[in-house]
Amino acid sequence: MSTKRRSLRFNLENDEERKAWEYLENFKGSKNSVVISAINSYFEPKDDLKETIRETIRECLKDVQVASVKSETLSEEENDLLDSVDMFLGN
Repeated sequence: MSTKRRSLRFNLENDEERKAWEYLENFKGSKNSVVISAINSYFEPKDDLKETIRETIRECLKDVQVASVKSETLSEEENDLLDSVDMFLGN
């Protein structure tokens, strides 16, 4: 097995670095795996956040029944909101 070694320095007077240090110090698992995961998450693009939110909302609302409302009884803002929800849910 080939391994590489890298050391890190934390400036505890810097809030971000101190917070990272505290997270690592208090973590009860493999600190090495946490650092590797953080580095990979930083450099690898993740799923599109908007699509993840859409899928989550779609899943949460899949069994929800919505009563039909006549658009003339709604304000323009309410109609825009309903249009946004329809677009969001793919209707």
